[in-house]
Amino acid sequence: MKIQIVSCCLEEGNLSFPLGALSILAAIHTHPILSEVTCELKSYTLSDDPILASEQVAETQATHVGLSIYLWNRTWFDQFSKHLKELQKDVVLFCGGTEVTANPLSFDLDLYSFLTLGEGEETTCEALCQLLENTALQGKGIVTKESPITYAYPENLDTLASVFLSGAAEIFVKPGSSVLWEMTRGCPFNCAFCFESKGIRSVRHYAYERIEEELDYLVSHGIEDVFILDPTFNMDKKRTVKMLSLLVRKAQSIHFTFELRAELLDEELADLFAQLNCALQIGLQSSSVEVLQTINRSFNPKLFEQKIDLLNKRGIVFGLDLIIGLPHDSYALFCESLNYAVHCKPSNIDIFALSLLPGTQLADDASKFSIRHLTQAPYTVLTTPSYTEQDVAKALMLKEACDLFYTKGQACMWIHSLCEATELEASSIFAYFSAYMNYLKNKKGIDPQENDIYELQEWFVRDLLKKLNKEKYLSALLSFMELHQGISFLHETGEGPVIHIDYELDELALLDTLNIQKFVLKHPHRHPQTLGIFEDEDGSISFVEQKS
Repeated sequence: MKIQIVSCCLEEGNLSFPLGALSILAAIHTHPILSEVTCELKSYTLSDDPILASEQVAETQATHVGLSIYLWNRTWFDQFSKHLKELQKDVVLFCGGTEVTANPLSFDLDLYSFLTLGEGEETTCEALCQLLENTALQGKGIVTKESPITYAYPENLDTLASVFLSGAAEIFVKPGSSVLWEMTRGCPFNCAFCFESKGIRSVRHYAYERIEEELDYLVSHGIEDVFILDPTFNMDKKRTVKMLSLLVRKAQSIHFTFELRAELLDEELADLFAQLNCALQIGLQSSSVEVLQTINRSFNPKLFEQKIDLLNKRGIVFGLDLIIGLPHDSYALFCESLNYAVHCKPSNIDIFALSLLPGTQLADDASKFSIRHLTQAPYTVLTTPSYTEQDVAKALMLKEACDLFYTKGQACMWIHSLCEATELEASSIFAYFSAYMNYLKNKKGIDPQENDIYELQEWFVRDLLKKLNKEKYLSALLSFMELHQGISFLHETGEGPVIHIDYELDELALLDTLNIQKFVLKHPHRHPQTLGIFEDEDGSISFVEQKS
């Protein structure tokens, strides 16, 4: 037996750490029987040719090939597996992953010898041992043509081999690299669109001692970025405090990303997050109480804003998620949600079209809500009774505009002044920006995605204020924008930019809270300045006047 595990990640970079495949590799390497068997990992990305990849795997002469299949790589692996089987008719193909667990009936069991449903570390090893011993494939979570659909989830996570401590991830763990890390599996909430919606997986934690040992490993190997995969990191207050205290004490050199519930934040947790180099991602999904009720989520807008305020007061970087096409949602309600999200001042807003993932409660209820969606991956929404195809397309155009203008352009600190100057909501500004992008592409031959984003923002703001006859706010607005663009550029590149502003810094700072219309009335005189922005050794920012 010679085993090859194959992964396919989204892209090179911080999304190219194949944790699922590495978990299977670590399980095999540390298994009392299978540890004697040759088992290697081949890692690809979606930009790689699946046909060429299958030929490369065939050249290894592996007798057993396991695939780690997710929503985003399903099509890639469909091509890979069919071609590999043509090249090696006798190869034993098997697969696991969230796409397999969610939609097992869509997999051809004439092509695959078995599937592993659930969390596959133990079941994969069990099945491979049965093949090694020439016994029938059977067991919970092992699915063949002859067996029923069952799922397996290890009760004690500490019996599973660590991808880090076992050495399985060694090739991916280099100074400055990014990794995925989990401290917990399962989630106590049952949001209808999520794989956790049916409560099949119980919440299980890795032991503190193991997490500390893995953290020491990550720090000693110079890891730069860690994305914590726990579905709701702050679900357990006592444990969250303990874990954050550990990270604060030992891992100041690492940037962490957490997914959490805003409603579960408090002063103590916010203080701990503020002591870390980190970013938080929070699933808002919609600001409509009625829409959120359809997906088993409660929402109190005032409470949410209070919790978000804990982060903003401490300067903690956070992002919000929104979903297009939820039951009972509409384009108008989506615009309201987008306006609400911008009002919260997140650093980024990530917007997704709803995916009706097989195995989730919402996929089961699609007909009840009269939701039309793609029947194959990525299963995205097409229409709902309150969301026409045209509405979905318009919402996706707002998404594209928001991605570029707000998130890439880091507009969170000044977009409120643009809204005040134009007397428009953020969603309307994004709609104007979307139209402006089309104008640049179709009339000027300029690709906005390839242009300098700060220059693009200035072009657009000049054009918009002129169109709306609001040019009296232009000088103040451009100065405020340039100040924050300069700071963002410094943080992004480490290079000190030179900015040109028409007001004193103390004056511009007032725009954080003062309406720009009142600002222009109170500060009629301009004080043009050219300033260099520099970062001091302690991380603080200095402004130095540049002599002409």
